[in-house]
Amino acid sequence: MPQETRTLPGKEHRVDPRVTRTRAALIRALAGLVSESPKGEPISMSAVAHRAGLSRQALHNHYNNVGDLATDLWISRLLEDWLSLDEVAANLVPALTEAVRERGIEPLLTAGRANREFFDKLRAIPRGERVAEVLAAAVTTWLTGSNRDHDQSEITLTGDARVFAIGGMVALVSTWQMADTPPSTAQQVTTLRRFAAAVATAPAG
Repeated sequence: MPQETRTLPGKEHRVDPRVTRTRAALIRALAGLVSESPKGEPISMSAVAHRAGLSRQALHNHYNNVGDLATDLWISRLLEDWLSLDEVAANLVPALTEAVRERGIEPLLTAGRANREFFDKLRAIPRGERVAEVLAAAVTTWLTGSNRDHDQSEITLTGDARVFAIGGMVALVSTWQMADTPPSTAQQVTTLRRFAAAVATAPAG
């Protein structure tokens, strides 16, 4: 996307530039280790800190574990054609939500498919609850507030239905990313919306 049309996180999300620089360094360090390591090989906090040229305490000041850092690496790769990591490394979650609001999820599906091997190795890193919270926020924004989908009926998911639908959508997208002949992006979007709508309207058991 051209530089002049991109959307940056609002003032309420701005933080100390030193935080952004440190997180960008840590994200790039993990990206290098993921690229060089076999799938499933554990990556330690110490290895990431050493690669970034920072102390392990510096890493702990920003992330509780490698999984939380891996979530930010995942977001940054999805947004790399949209926003510079050096600008938004400390604001990746709101940046993802805003990107979904502005562009829908099609670019994210395309980005996730672009480097299948890297994303497959990244998925092998245990990421805990944070990634689920990030996905929930992004999917909810897409289903209820995306500017690209203003002509589509809104889908509201709550409670167990929300958890179930988002988990299923993630599983579908992961399958498509690794498939040799996945559905087109448009077909993927249609399927995901149909999936979410069916869950939203299903009677509670």
